[in-house]
Amino acid sequence: MEQIVIDEINKLFKKKRNTLYRVRIVYIMYTDTINVFFEEQKIGDPTYSYQIGQFTGDMKDKMPEFAKRITKETKVSAKLFNL
Repeated sequence: MEQIVIDEINKLFKKKRNTLYRVRIVYIMYTDTINVFFEEQKIGDPTYSYQIGQFTGDMKDKMPEFAKRITKETKVSAKLFNL
């Protein structure tokens, strides 16, 4: 599943001018799931967010390493929330 998420990021990351890209990894404690979102924002415009993956809560300990892997392999910064 991790490689599928990385492949999806590579498809969505287009390197447009004046556009910010990031990956947000969010743990939702009520459902015990981890959602992965790809976000893009053209400067001055709203942020567009796409859900590109979902993991079960037992993957919670592996997410910091996965965020580093995303940043290294795709050149898009990945941030963790609620982990």
